[in-house]
This record gives sequence, C-alpha cells and structure tokens, in this order.
Amino acid sequence: MDDSDLTDLADNLADNLGGNLGGAGGSGSVALREVASSEGEDDEGEAAPVGASRGVEIPVGRTESTPWDDGLIARRVAKQGGEVAVPAGSGTYDGQLKQRLDALRELVGLSRTRLDGATLAEAGQVLDEAAARRRLSSRHTVVAIAGATGSGKSTLFNTLAGVPLSETGLRRPTTSAPIACSWTDGAAGLLDRLGIPGRARRRPAQGQQGQQREAALDGLVLIDLPDHDSAALEHREQVDRVLGLVDAVVWVVDPEKYADAMLHERYLRPMAGHAEVMFVVLNQVDRLPGDAVEQVLDDLRRLLDEDGIALGEHGEPGATVLPLSALTGEGVDDLRDCLDQVTTERRAAARRIGADVDAAADHLKHVYATGRQSGLSEEAREEFADRLAEAVGAAAAGQAAGREWSRGANRACGTPWLRLWRWYEDRRAVGSTVTAPVVPADEEVTARQRVEHAVRV
Repeated sequence: MDDSDLTDLADNLADNLGGNLGGAGGSGSVALREVASSEGEDDEGEAAPVGASRGVEIPVGRTESTPWDDGLIARRVAKQGGEVAVPAGSGTYDGQLKQRLDALRELVGLSRTRLDGATLAEAGQVLDEAAARRRLSSRHTVVAIAGATGSGKSTLFNTLAGVPLSETGLRRPTTSAPIACSWTDGAAGLLDRLGIPGRARRRPAQGQQGQQREAALDGLVLIDLPDHDSAALEHREQVDRVLGLVDAVVWVVDPEKYADAMLHERYLRPMAGHAEVMFVVLNQVDRLPGDAVEQVLDDLRRLLDEDGIALGEHGEPGATVLPLSALTGEGVDDLRDCLDQVTTERRAAARRIGADVDAAADHLKHVYATGRQSGLSEEAREEFADRLAEAVGAAAAGQAAGREWSRGANRACGTPWLRLWRWYEDRRAVGSTVTAPVVPADEEVTARQRVEHAVRV
C-alpha cells in the first residue's frame, strides 16, 4: 500500500465518516470492504451475538484479539455470493454506522506504520468500546445521572426509581461510588463493563417497575454518579470513566451553579457532539419565584449554544432541556417520558458510538486533510523555482550576466578616455587563452541532490 492508495482512502472516508476526513481534491475511488465473519450470522444475513437466541450475554473479558488490531489488511476478503460479510454481533448497529466503523478500522490499520500510537489511540479506543458494547445487550439503554455537588441528582435518581436507593443529605460529597438501578433483567454484562459491583446494583420499587403506564422505562439502566466537582480525586475519576461508557447522560444543574465553568469547559463543551444523547435538566425550580424559571432556562440555553451544543427544539435533533423539581415531583414525568422514548427506540447506543466516531475523525482530520486544492499552488511553484535556481546556480549566473551587460554599456557609452583605455586593455588581452569555468564534480553532485530534494518537497 503506497502513499497514493492512502490518499485515495482518505478521500473516500469523506463519505463513510460523515465528511470529517475528506480531502479537498477529487473523489476517492477505493471502496472500503467490510470484514468477514465466520460465525454468528442469522438466516437474514444479519450477524447476531453468539448466544443471543438463548438470551445469554457474552462476557466482556473473553479471550480474543483486539478488535482494531487483528491483521485487518491481511484478512480482508471480497464479496461472497453478492453480499458483504459483516462482523459477528453487529446486529445492534445500522448499516451506515457499520460502514463508518469499518472505514475507521481500515484507516487505523493502514496508518499504524505511518503514525505514532498516541495519534491513533482515540480512534482505537472508539473501535474497542464499539465492539464491547455491540457484544452486550441491545435491549438495554444505560443512562447516567451526573451533576455538581448539591445539584440534587441523587434525589432525582430516587424519584425516578420510586424508592430511596441513593443516599441524600447535607454532607458533601454524599455519593461516593456509582449506584445502578435496572428496570429490566439481563443487564449484568453492561454493569460489569461499567465496573459497578453487585452491592451497588438496585431495582426500582415494585410499583414503578410493574405499573402499566405510558412511561414504563422498559430496558432502562440508570446510574447515579458521584459529583463531578467532588473534592475527592477518585470520585472525579469514576465520573470520567463511566461517562465514556454509558449510552446517554442526564446533566442535573441547579439555579446557583448552572453556569459553573468546570461543568461547561470540562464536560459540556467537549461533549457537544453528543447532544442527541444528552439531557440537561434544571433542578430545584421550586426555589425560583414567578417567571424566574423561564429567565434561568433562557440563560441556560444561551450557555449551551455557546458551548456548541445543538438543542432538540422544534423537531430538530439535539439535547433536551427540561425544568423540574426532584423534591416536589414537578416536571419529573416529562423527564420520565423522554427516558421512556429513548429506551423504546433503542438507538441511544448507536448514536453514542456515531458521535464518538465523529470525534475521532475530527481528531485525525488534520493528519490527512490539508485543506488545499490538488496540485501545486502558486506559492509552492515559486518556492520550487527558487530551490531549482539555487541548485543550478542561477543566481550567480544572473549576477555575472548583469556585470557583463554593465561592461558592454560602458564600452558603448563611456567617455573617449575610457574607450581608449578599454581599447588598450583589449590589445593586451589579444593572444591570451580564455577557458570556460569548470564545475567541480562535488558541486555537481550537490546540485543534483538539491534538485531531488526540491522535487520531493
């Protein structure tokens, strides 16, 4: 695989990776072929996780090669029987997302010998996490509740569960470790992936779990996280780790700290591309008088817009902003309906992976896309001409030609005494042998090397 093939591949990735890696010059002609799988395909050609028909979840820690380090280039195969084989267990992702993941996987495989590991680390982690999430239950949606100290996220967690599962109080920080609540059985593999021990796994109240109402929350796995601004370093590390693995996140803010710089600069702004799997709820609205709720909500929307987060209003995809009071229950049903819609669609995991691919592609964009048109620009042409002129000694030749022209002008236009003197000098030079300058061999070799270097540049 030479450099021209890599360039064609980078151009083709403009379509498969959503335009984040596309170069400016020309369209790619290299078709990215998907990876073949020898097991786990069902009758319709869609690959399914091993044991899915029996309801058995595959352990995350099973022994197998790393998904993005499996000798992809050597094991690529052509289409068989008019259909393209897909990796086992990819039934939870749609065709477009599978194509984008395969394109990113092939790009990483082609770039291992050209880029350092740190540059490819983010893309490799995205592929690993996508493969790990695909092997687990697709009927569950993992949603984390995150917020600052005193924002009331644990109270909201208990309100949604219908039972006091997470400790609340005035002591700060109150929540020291993630606590999970699953509305449906079969989420053990997902909780193992999050590193949540069995003692921190809960079930909602029987009335909340079995009630026949519109917001049944079937398949929801809710995680109560420690404070993201906790004074304990291990708490913040747990928040960062879990946020990188969940399918969606509910950010709980309060009227006092909704504009906190740490929240916006460390979390919301970097996660702007994940707006479709993000909920921002303004808690404790019962503390605000009159129309102050709308004023705070407008200011919160303004801050989110400055962070680059698209808002899901007027039917547009984006983050959902809701006012509520976890203490009084005001607005909690609206959030429960939104969570029920997300769990019913079962698209949060795919949307999260798609946003991660966007972020990885944007991180690699500067490596492959120069932003310039194909061919040499005028600046590059001038620089190339200057390098060639320096290599062949054109500057010295031009200076010598200028001196000769000046002497000729003096002969033609000089004073009589000057012309007489030049006539005498010419008579003295009669009979003398004039030899052409000889270019030393080492200088000729150096000039050739300069020309070759200019061509490479």
